[in-house]
Amino acid sequence: MLSSPATSPLKTGLIAYGVVVGALFAYNVRWRFIGDCFFGGSKPKILPIRKVEATTNKKSNNNVVIVLLHGMWHDASWYSKLQHRLQQRGYSSYAIDLLQGERFLPGFTQKEIVTDLKQTLILEAENEEVEYILVGHSQGGLVVQSCLKRCPELHDRTKATVLLGTYPLGLMPPLRALMQQPRNMYYHMGYAWICLTGKLSSLEYLAHIFLLPTTDPSTLPDDYTSKLLKAPSDGLITMTHFPQRVGVLSEKPTLVLGAKEDIIYPPHLFKSDFDNRFPNATHQTVPQQAHCFMDSVSASDTDMEDLLIDWLDENVQ
Repeated sequence: MLSSPATSPLKTGLIAYGVVVGALFAYNVRWRFIGDCFFGGSKPKILPIRKVEATTNKKSNNNVVIVLLHGMWHDASWYSKLQHRLQQRGYSSYAIDLLQGERFLPGFTQKEIVTDLKQTLILEAENEEVEYILVGHSQGGLVVQSCLKRCPELHDRTKATVLLGTYPLGLMPPLRALMQQPRNMYYHMGYAWICLTGKLSSLEYLAHIFLLPTTDPSTLPDDYTSKLLKAPSDGLITMTHFPQRVGVLSEKPTLVLGAKEDIIYPPHLFKSDFDNRFPNATHQTVPQQAHCFMDSVSASDTDMEDLLIDWLDENVQ
């Protein structure tokens, strides 16, 4: 009797990888938009904005708006605390919702989001000569970098850039280094669930990747965790931006602000790659904070908001 040859471990691994990628693709693609992309292009959408005007006007900031872009599964409300602080210190800000669960197609994702953002800001400016400080957290930081690379109009109007807990655009993930971190996001069923569905699986995994081990997620705002667990599949910006040649994105003032205990994007792994993209970058890390900068802060500690605004005061006048 003839027996079929044994399948090699490598081949088995490749088959498993193909199944996972296929499931991720099928689950996350917004199939109803695919015709728009291939036949005439999708029309730009106007994104919702949460506007907070400065309570005191700094003369040098009259025509400067801080544009805040949120991360995966989040929305503009993540910036509520920062917007309040910015308002008190004389800065106007727009926190923009990036339309979770819409517009995302592999290969078109960055183009769609950048086009939507450009159209939204053009309408909001009403022909005034407005300058922007682009701020992006996590996936929002990748959107900021895509704006600088893909949209000359936004690039030229950007006065400064702030990248919060994010990743260098176009860089292939250093998986070995990431998986060798004492705490990481990979050895957990929650990561497999993200790969298969694009969603968060549980409060336990949410807390594991976004917060310090000492932080009780029940101490967060009531609707925060429930919104994250109910958020639609997201992440094609994060999953499809690499590999690409990026080069220098901006030589203007840039702050790369990381969380010391971030297990998603450990800041020490990416400093040189950010410097290649932003030659004039300042790097700072916030101690005792994980990826979402939502861990409790003692009265003697400086938080993310203070570090960010102090940097703005010193560098963007």
